[in-house]
Amino acid sequence: MENLAKRIEAVLFVQGEPITVDRLSKILGGDKTQIRQAADELDKKLIDTALTLVWKGESLQLATRPNFAKEVEALAKEEVSRDLSRAASETLAVVAYRGPMTRGEIDYIRGVNSSYTLRNLLIRGLIERRPNPKDGRTFIYQASIEMLKFLGLGKIEDLPEYAEFTQKLTEFLATPAQAGDKPKEN
Repeated sequence: MENLAKRIEAVLFVQGEPITVDRLSKILGGDKTQIRQAADELDKKLIDTALTLVWKGESLQLATRPNFAKEVEALAKEEVSRDLSRAASETLAVVAYRGPMTRGEIDYIRGVNSSYTLRNLLIRGLIERRPNPKDGRTFIYQASIEMLKFLGLGKIEDLPEYAEFTQKLTEFLATPAQAGDKPKEN
């Protein structure tokens, strides 16, 4: 059970978003009861750390404990005040030209894990995240109204060469993935 708890922790850390017990069961093996028990064990082990598990229905996520909000807020303010990094600009362009789309699609286009970058763009209010209507286990990302206002655009289609880039991204996503095309960490 301890090994399963550690494996859950690893998956939650990399995922960076809520994940269902059902999906954890499929990824890690074991039935849903074992996953819930191991998650409870993990939550107990995290009690003296800055991290905790947050449950919403049948989904869970690794999060920072509320008593560290001051530190997290300071980091968020620092990130928001800096210029966008190359990775953030690239991710924002992908989401703007092709969104709404899943993190998996974003990772596939960029060739790297985009969790951290997506989180930063969400904090800045440049993108929005909502449940994926086709798969309740994932989210979709799209450009926000704030991004349009920031760029001085009336609508997303006013982006430079919008139709051309949207078509190219759509064609790229329709291309079957090659073996070994797994995203790298960003």
